[in-house]
Amino acid sequence: MRHSFVGPIVLIVIGGVFLVNNLRPDISAWRLIGEYWPYLLIIWGVIRLAEIAFLSSRNQPLPRRGLGGGEWALIVLITLVASGVNFGNDMRDRIRTGRVNIRGLQMFGENFEYPLSAQASCSKTPRIVVENRRGNVRLIGSTTDTINVTGQKTIFGLDRTEADRISERMKLEVLVQGEQVVIRTNQESTGSDNKVEANLEVQIPKGSTVECRGTRGDFDVSEITGNFEVNSDNAGVRGQDIGGNVRIDLRRSDIIRLQRVKGNADIKGGRAEDIEIDELGGQLIVDGQFTGSVDFRRVAKPLRFTSQATTMTIERILGRVHMSDGDLEIEDVSGPLKVRCTKSKDVRLSGFNSSADIDLNRGDIELSPGTNTPGPIVAKTESGAVTLHLNENAKFDLEATARRGEVENHFGGPLHTRDEGRGGTIRGGNGGAKISLESYRGRVSVMRGGIFVSNNPEPRPPLPPKPPASPKIPALVDR
Repeated sequence: MRHSFVGPIVLIVIGGVFLVNNLRPDISAWRLIGEYWPYLLIIWGVIRLAEIAFLSSRNQPLPRRGLGGGEWALIVLITLVASGVNFGNDMRDRIRTGRVNIRGLQMFGENFEYPLSAQASCSKTPRIVVENRRGNVRLIGSTTDTINVTGQKTIFGLDRTEADRISERMKLEVLVQGEQVVIRTNQESTGSDNKVEANLEVQIPKGSTVECRGTRGDFDVSEITGNFEVNSDNAGVRGQDIGGNVRIDLRRSDIIRLQRVKGNADIKGGRAEDIEIDELGGQLIVDGQFTGSVDFRRVAKPLRFTSQATTMTIERILGRVHMSDGDLEIEDVSGPLKVRCTKSKDVRLSGFNSSADIDLNRGDIELSPGTNTPGPIVAKTESGAVTLHLNENAKFDLEATARRGEVENHFGGPLHTRDEGRGGTIRGGNGGAKISLESYRGRVSVMRGGIFVSNNPEPRPPLPPKPPASPKIPALVDR
């Protein structure tokens, strides 16, 4: 069998590339190799297939292997060298333009800043959409019927000339389309390799509804009567004095803070650090992973919280719910509540006036009802202590069990303690709601005294007005 034609053709191609470079120095041989080297492998494969087809058509012996060991070694060498050339060409271009970055950190160049400003007239209740890929945006409601945008854009470039060229493509737009107003910084037009951002401060009508979209940057909205919505990959979100509903959908966040919101709040945190909600007039739905602190204060309607390790539902929060890495404190709540934790967490519940259902995988439970007649209580932990504080006038029907641990009755009668195997039970009551306490491995205690007094009592309905006094009949006078 004759030798393959591949070797000579490879030499012809490589020689042709360098001949072109000699005749046309403006055409880089290394750039041709870096960009078009895969065609060499394709041509190689086509030639070998043609050779096999030719031999088969003449009934000549076929090669045992499509490629020999030396050819495979040459393919690996060509792949490594050509890939390295391509990478080197790319890095050279990036260094020349100042766009070398490692994990988002630019290696060459400097920041250049340009002012931004725009103005547009709109209705009193517009729907405002803000599209800002990178940078912070602050929107403030006012009594004006115009939109005023101020701020600055920052462009990272190798020199002022390149930054000016990028700035020309990144134009701030305020587009009024009927009731909808779009504020757009057009960062996408500069290309994915350019590091640009825009920080905006926007005055909008107080009756606005706001929707914010971005990739990285914070959003701050205050004093509007409409809805507030955020969708971003990585953002801190702050909202104050919002008259409508709030919807937040984030992949990452360092802080989510809402204060004085009259409507509902629906929050998806992805992976977030801290979340703070204070004075919410509607229901609160939270779904995410929070690695920092969680604070909910004064939530008028039901809370539904879901994370990887904790689920929690509460009818109404008059006081506060605080959760950190290993603790959950619930203080002054109204209506039924339920807590489930699959990771280690200590739970302290005080000032509740209805049913409570707590189930922990590991952690202590401490309960202090805010009424002498609490609703049904179920508290269970696989490993940890359970402590219940009851006022001396409380009404209950209690059964407490420690599977492997001690039981302590500091309440006295009508409760009775009994040792059972490696644990014990406490039973008794005086006609109240059912209370069930259980620890598989830990101590169970019932204490006397300590009723929680709410600092945020539920408002009482106003008294009916007094009926008007009957008119007096004037006395008769003789004239």
